[in-house]
Amino acid sequence: MNAWKPAGRPGVVTVAAFVLTATVLGLSAQVAGSQRVPTIEGVTVDNQLMFYKARSKQTGNMWDTWLYLHEGTYYLYYLAKRSQWDNISMATSTDGVHWKEIGRILAKADGVTWMGTGSTWRSPTFEKDGKFLMNFSEWRGPRQTIFFAESTDLLHWTRLGNEYEFKQDERWYERKGRWDCIWTIRKPGGNELYGYWTATPKKEMGGRFGFGQSRDGVTWKALPPPKVHGVGGGEVGAIEKIGERYYMMFGTGGRMVTLVAEEPEGPFRAAGKNFNLLSGLPHTYFARFFPTPGGVLVNHHSIARNRQVYFAPLKATFVDDEGTLRLTWWKGNDRLKDDAAEVKLPNVNESAESPIAMLAAELNVEDGVILEGTLALPGTEAAKPVGLYVEYAAGQGGAILVRAGGVTELGPMQGDGAGFKREKRVDRQMDFGKKPSFRLLLKHSLLEFYLNDVLIECYSLPGRATGRVGLLLGGRKGAVGISKAWQLPSASAPPRRSQGKPSPDHPWRKPFKRTLSSCGKPDIITLL
Repeated sequence: MNAWKPAGRPGVVTVAAFVLTATVLGLSAQVAGSQRVPTIEGVTVDNQLMFYKARSKQTGNMWDTWLYLHEGTYYLYYLAKRSQWDNISMATSTDGVHWKEIGRILAKADGVTWMGTGSTWRSPTFEKDGKFLMNFSEWRGPRQTIFFAESTDLLHWTRLGNEYEFKQDERWYERKGRWDCIWTIRKPGGNELYGYWTATPKKEMGGRFGFGQSRDGVTWKALPPPKVHGVGGGEVGAIEKIGERYYMMFGTGGRMVTLVAEEPEGPFRAAGKNFNLLSGLPHTYFARFFPTPGGVLVNHHSIARNRQVYFAPLKATFVDDEGTLRLTWWKGNDRLKDDAAEVKLPNVNESAESPIAMLAAELNVEDGVILEGTLALPGTEAAKPVGLYVEYAAGQGGAILVRAGGVTELGPMQGDGAGFKREKRVDRQMDFGKKPSFRLLLKHSLLEFYLNDVLIECYSLPGRATGRVGLLLGGRKGAVGISKAWQLPSASAPPRRSQGKPSPDHPWRKPFKRTLSSCGKPDIITLL
């Protein structure tokens, strides 16, 4: 959760209350995976693709997101607000691509200022009690503290009593400091949990976040914060063991960065390469890990210039031989193409006087498009960059400029190729070769750009795209080529393939590619 957004207190939601709320919202009774098309306040919410947003007025605008996968269904939770951060709402999916909005599941109680974010995990005694647990924070009176809720179906949640309130341990943490958003992993060699959360350790401790343990998942004991080197204060996104190391995604200065440790107790250090995992605000923020049988995925949100927040497409994770973590294209996102229509693009006129060779076709970017092709990278830093131009107004567009080594700059540019203003610069510090493939996801004003299936960056255009796209050739004919283009269907269109049953390449149908760690999660991710 972003540092400028305090947290609050949820109310109690029972099964009966959920049903009542669903009735008031006009939400038809449903089970995740149902073929019915539910509506909230007359808005069709079934089958949202690529960039999902909450549409219910009872939910409001989204912020932090997190997921849980159970028996083939993806459960997406998000902190949200109408006038303030006052609820947790959710959506479900059977493939991680098509999303159905459920709506509000928890709300702040009367008299509470702010509600805060959390995560979801199984009870350590799940085989006996069948319970799932969720934590969230609330801002009551002078400080923020953490509370819990439980569920047996991941849809209906009941808040636990105040006796489970988790407060700052003032031996190591500031009494009125941050105290928010526990992320759990299994303790090595046992069934107990370690927890990591956003906190304000006392300066002499040398820590940047909270750390503790629990036997039952709802009664927590704080421990001294781990030592952290190379980064200032911030927010814990998530931590997982990938390979032999522990990787934490940490929000600081509006960015999501990577911290690495050899042991769960730390010490943690700033990653030597690709430290800035996401360049962050105001375009995107708060990445969380999402363990699945097919590998450790990552979710985060994207933000339009008007501050409307969307759930971004899931990413996969890849750790190279040097131990560097990068985000990559998740193969599950190829299901976007199952419902899409392939677009035949006309040849590009590369002899035009303008440095931007515009495509003759105008694409429907309101529902979303995917463009794939190749780039011939410049040979030197002094050479002109190549890339793509996405128009958002007459004579104005957003430019993706790729320089030598795959270093990429993003920002507004005039329609004649002049006046580029760099807003982002990204160096993933890896060898992309001479002619890498690229992938562009574009929907209204949001885009994502990949090289060789490695995420370069998420970006929000200054305005909604017009559907006109151009090639930035850097003075070299054939330096950029689009090989395939797909047009996504509208959210109201029924999916072409039934979602009642997972597809053959669904993560739950795939064999594990590596042995599982003692915590019951994959210890390396799949990709590419």
